[in-house]
Amino acid sequence: MDLQDTEILRHLQRDATLTHQTLAARTGMSATTVWRRIQSLEAAGILTARVALVDPRKAGLATTVMTEVTLTGHNKDNRTAFERLVTAAPEIQECYSVSGSHDYRLLIRVRDITAYEHFLMEVLLANPAVASANTSFVLRQVKYTTQLPL
Repeated sequence: MDLQDTEILRHLQRDATLTHQTLAARTGMSATTVWRRIQSLEAAGILTARVALVDPRKAGLATTVMTEVTLTGHNKDNRTAFERLVTAAPEIQECYSVSGSHDYRLLIRVRDITAYEHFLMEVLLANPAVASANTSFVLRQVKYTTQLPL
């Protein structure tokens, strides 16, 4: 990846709907060169998706929750069972395996606290691989970005 690729990625991170012609004009390259470079970035797995971002509140998901999960054990079966649960649960937007006093940190979006309680009790804690969950409710989002600092 060179400076021209980085410039293309900077523009696409701000607006993935830009045409190749617009990207060419903004980067000083030809539209064909931009197209080839985007194809190369996709083939290399650097550019993984182009999506539309949805405002969670306006979509009815006003409650954001950060939950730290501790597993009952650290064997492969427990990790696999938990990660299968994470993959299947649309409420979980992000999941990180972390170091420290917990095994995983989740970012969860739901309608309200009642919906989170149901998710916590009936899905998360009902999974035999989960020993405990520590929950923090997000009061206010100070910063959110999907742009990497390229």
